[in-house]
Amino acid sequence: MAKVLMVVRILPKDSDTNLDDLAKAVAANLPNGVTISEKKVEEIGFGLKALVVGFLMPEVDGIGEALEQYLSTVELIGEFDVQSVTRI
Repeated sequence: MAKVLMVVRILPKDSDTNLDDLAKAVAANLPNGVTISEKKVEEIGFGLKALVVGFLMPEVDGIGEALEQYLSTVELIGEFDVQSVTRI
């Protein structure tokens, strides 16, 4: 079965949020089959930073939506946007 890499840019709810804590919160209860393959900090400007995370998942219907629903429940996340989805 093919895999899908979804790259998501995550902005913390508060600019003082530690991005390591944010990464741990994101990784805590990922949907079944979803793993983090990469993560990096992106400078936005004026001292603001975002966490860019690559999520690796099997290519099955609904798993991307399940990940987005999960991310919307993580308390430390202010907002997020999917930057790309690539079949691997």
